[in-house]
Amino acid sequence: MCGICGIAHADPTYPINTSLLIGMRDIMEHRGPDDAGHFTGPGIGLGSRRLAILDLSPRGHMPMATADGRFQIVYNGEVYNYRELRSTLEARGVSFNSNTDTEVILKLFEADGPAMLSRLNGMFAFAIWDSVERTLFCARDRLGVKPFYYSMHNGALFFASEEKALLAAGVPGAFDASTWEELLCFRYIAGERTPYVGIQRLLPGHYLIWRDGRVTTRRWWNLAEHARAVSDLAPEEAADWFRATFDDSIRLQRISDVPVGVLLSGGLDSGSVAAALAQQAGRGVASFTMRFTEAEYDEGPVAQLTARKAGLEHHELEVTPPQLMSGLRHASWLNDEPIVHASDLHIFAIAKYAKQRVTVLLSGEGGDELLGGYVRYRPLAFPTLLGLGRHVLRPFDFVLDPRGRLSKLNRFLALGEAERFTLYNSASMLPSDLAPLGFEARGEFAYRERMLAEARQLYPNEPIRQAMYTDQHTFLCSLLDRNDRMTMGASIECRPPFLDYRLVEGTAGLPSNTVVGTVGGKRLLRQAVGNRLPEGVLRYRKWGFAVPWTRYMQREPEFRDLIASLDTATPIAEGPFDRSAIRRLSTDFLGGDTRYEGQILRLVKVAIWHQACLGRHRKAAPRPLDADELVTNAA
Repeated sequence: MCGICGIAHADPTYPINTSLLIGMRDIMEHRGPDDAGHFTGPGIGLGSRRLAILDLSPRGHMPMATADGRFQIVYNGEVYNYRELRSTLEARGVSFNSNTDTEVILKLFEADGPAMLSRLNGMFAFAIWDSVERTLFCARDRLGVKPFYYSMHNGALFFASEEKALLAAGVPGAFDASTWEELLCFRYIAGERTPYVGIQRLLPGHYLIWRDGRVTTRRWWNLAEHARAVSDLAPEEAADWFRATFDDSIRLQRISDVPVGVLLSGGLDSGSVAAALAQQAGRGVASFTMRFTEAEYDEGPVAQLTARKAGLEHHELEVTPPQLMSGLRHASWLNDEPIVHASDLHIFAIAKYAKQRVTVLLSGEGGDELLGGYVRYRPLAFPTLLGLGRHVLRPFDFVLDPRGRLSKLNRFLALGEAERFTLYNSASMLPSDLAPLGFEARGEFAYRERMLAEARQLYPNEPIRQAMYTDQHTFLCSLLDRNDRMTMGASIECRPPFLDYRLVEGTAGLPSNTVVGTVGGKRLLRQAVGNRLPEGVLRYRKWGFAVPWTRYMQREPEFRDLIASLDTATPIAEGPFDRSAIRRLSTDFLGGDTRYEGQILRLVKVAIWHQACLGRHRKAAPRPLDADELVTNAA
């Protein structure tokens, strides 16, 4: 697990600025505190920060070269089946100098080229330089667990694991104002685009080839194609298959030369991961749970049920309220983009605390998208009733609590077509919700619409599966980015066993009634591993990792000060808003009116991000936060 970066120029006489390259590399020191390396050649520079997970010796140093020096690799991630792949290469006469998956990837590429990607089971983003062909080959894993960003600037290609490294290299840091609508509605810019002008992300399941100053990208993994190739299984057979594959995913993702623990909430997904991990590793696996003093947000008691049954070494912690603003600034800097989810800071706090005990954490991320677990999927299970619901609820709109689920459902139904309902299923706000800010919405999201079109072809007349498929290419990416930045920000590697490609492809090919059952119930998961979990967990109605940010922002002085001046904050003051409307909504919010809390909280997080990542004085990494600065009542 590492942070990688590089510079490539078509002119072989172009002098690579070594200090610039090292600056890119070392601004990501949190991703790899154990080792650092760089390589420069004619028109090429590669950098790496290493977090040692497999083969902790110096033999894992990167950049790593083939014996003849032709190929050089920088690599971020873990390929869990590397031992199997190594054995196949050894049978072909290939020898190895280390026990790293890095060397396996390098020599597999040397032997088979891009075709090797389909053989990798893991999370990865890497770049391989071919000094003979003067070609840079970069690839990203199927679901996008590991990040990869790039930009063409001053005739050169710059790439890195995090956008901040590109900014450190001199790539202009400018907010792309055309992303405002997606940032407000969905909180996350899906697809190739980012909130920065000129900075792109390599899409999951894609590879990039740079040659002679030109970039081309290709899709090497397509979920829809693999889903069509999967044959149907009877429900009982499907449960047996899922259990065996899930357990094998846990087995593979336990591979490590450092301690492994688990992020544990009160839900089915993390509980299933924890139970399987404990079953294989034995009692005493470290688990980590966030607690809240607000009872309605606290999953601690339910998580304790799983911890006791599985025999985990359980740890609980809370975030200290006075440190919320500084913590959110730091989390925004780590994330490089406006914070998407309520729990980003809390994931970072858990990882910072856990680092004292483990270097790898397993999480339940991906289970909801894989198995239809979100509450917001429920209306999609009854598409014929959506039109009826529109007529029933509309007359009562004025008496519905605007923060309640019925009011949100009514606004969704007002979108009209079922396709739009599915498109906006993961949205936190709709175009109509932007009107109070004076924002004129267009409702155009090209990448999201493209993914929905793929989903409709794969699952005609099944809106719930269409939403799940679209989420796997959009909403899930925001969750994976959060987990990567917040855990790597604490020098911890986070692995998601539910995203083993065999589970993703196989489940995508199963009928909806086998996978989902009652929407939100995760029928397949319950049938496969439900007997491993306490009854209290199976009955628990989980609503996601919620955090009482509205209370914090209405109560804590630093947040109140920011909200009071929100209309003058950058980039909001320059944005397409009615500033007087923002002043009015901010005043009402601080006075206790929460009707427009979603709009206010979103603008607050954009303002904090801009200050942390693009502010005039943000030239280097902020001082790292210690665990005891963020955490109180740890046990």
